[in-house]
Amino acid sequence: MSKIGTVQRAAVVVATALALGGGVVTEASAASTEPARVLDPCGYVDPGMYRHCDGGSGSTVMLDVQDIFRNVYHYCVGPGVTNVQPVIRWRVIDAWWNGGVGCQPGYYGPA
Repeated sequence: MSKIGTVQRAAVVVATALALGGGVVTEASAASTEPARVLDPCGYVDPGMYRHCDGGSGSTVMLDVQDIFRNVYHYCVGPGVTNVQPVIRWRVIDAWWNGGVGCQPGYYGPA
């Protein structure tokens, strides 16, 4: 990579970090992050995945997870991406935070 390409890449990494509320990012730390992860949305991500953006607090949240027949289930997730589909029999079509915090991650059953 040319020196200009390296400078442009570093500028993009710093601009992205500042836009997300972060501090200064070094080239070494930028190489260890996944740029695609920064752009992923928080909340339900089809198919059957939920991304909990906690801002580094380590919090857990209770979700309402809905299947294709509109049945609703409770599922607690921690920070990061969680697959909520495996324990629910029918295809998951949506999931949202129901206001609960501080739960033990896992499946809690029907709502």
